Amino acid sequence: MNNNKQNNIIFAITIEELQDVTIRVIGKKLTDEELYTARKGIEAGLSFDIETVLRTAIEEAVKK
Repeated sequence: MNNNKQNNIIFAITIEELQDVTIRVIGKKLTDEELYTARKGIEAGLSFDIETVLRTAIEEAVKK
C-alpha cells in the first residue's frame, strides 16, 4: 500500500468545528480550560469502543 494512503485521516474533529457546535449549544465559545476538558471527553468517548465501530464498518464494507 502506498505510504500516502496509510497516513490519511478517516475522521477528524477540528477545534473550529467543536467551537461552532458550542456556540449553537451554549451561545459562546469554550475557554482554553473548557476546550481541554471537552477534548479529553471527546477522545475518551470516541475511543471507548472503537473496535466495535471498526469491526462493524469492515463487515458492512465486505458485504457489498
